[in-house]
Amino acid sequence: MQAKRKTMIVTGASQGIGAGVTKAFLGRGYNVVANSLDITKSAFERGERLALVDGDVGQASTAAEIADTALANLAL
Repeated sequence: MQAKRKTMIVTGASQGIGAGVTKAFLGRGYNVVANSLDITKSAFERGERLALVDGDVGQASTAAEIADTALANLAL
């Protein structure tokens, strides 16, 4: 039986500390849902272990999309 890979959610992921945290989690084998206002315009590209969600995490709809993405697409 293979263990499930853990999924992390990182907000403010397009630059600075958030980008560094995202890279660190990916480097350690985690799935990551990365969010910022325009994360799809950042240096990150969607991949097998990385999902990108644009939007303001302070908005309920964005927060719900982030959670849904983590549960639906990355819960391996």
